[in-house]
Amino acid sequence: MSKMLIYFHLFSLLFSSIYAQQMQWILLSDGSVGDAPMPRRDAALGFDSTFLILYGGRDQSGMPHQDTYAFNILQG
Repeated sequence: MSKMLIYFHLFSLLFSSIYAQQMQWILLSDGSVGDAPMPRRDAALGFDSTFLILYGGRDQSGMPHQDTYAFNILQG
C-alpha cells in the first residue's frame, strides 16, 4: 500500500509540474475599461471552448451582485 502512495505522489508531482509550466496568467486589462467586472468574491465561473462566463458574487462590502460577464477566450 505504501508503494502505491509513493507512486501516486510522484505522479501528482510530475503532473502538476508539467501543467504549471504550460499555464500562466496574462494581464489583458488594467481594469480601466468600463466593461470590466468589479473585484468580487464568491462568484460563479464557467467556461466552454469559446467563452469564460462570470456570474454574481459579492463586492468588498459583501453586497451581492446578480450580473453576468462573458469573455471571448479566442479573441481576448
